[in-house]
Amino acid sequence: MDAYNEIMKIAFQAEDALDETVISRFGHRFTDKQVLIREGEIQQKIFWILDGEVYITRRMGDKYKVLAILGKGELIGEMSFFDKSVRSATVIAKGGVHALEFTRENFADIYAASPMWTRRLLVSLAKRIRLMVEKLGQF
Repeated sequence: MDAYNEIMKIAFQAEDALDETVISRFGHRFTDKQVLIREGEIQQKIFWILDGEVYITRRMGDKYKVLAILGKGELIGEMSFFDKSVRSATVIAKGGVHALEFTRENFADIYAASPMWTRRLLVSLAKRIRLMVEKLGQF
């Protein structure tokens, strides 16, 4: 199966498309404390967590503050996907993590092909905004 057909399979079938071919092509394993995304870098990749959890952190002086913990089924890196900005947080594996890793180019094909991904991204962004509002309310 060629790369474009695999991408279209993911676009229309989402979790149902996760066969060994797709996982071997886009899957990546991260070890405990391994950095997936580094704050301040320009990296246009998006990750779909298949298994495990990640810390979403921001640098505060010489330490990192955990803003959220995200897990299976979550998309990370989507904000930079849309506005091409530098990464606003550092994402660190909390234990072993298995994720699909997409480039801007191949994820753009998925996103353009299927309304399901528009919904998934909007739900993901809404959750992040809600978390931020809750955290701001704690100050």
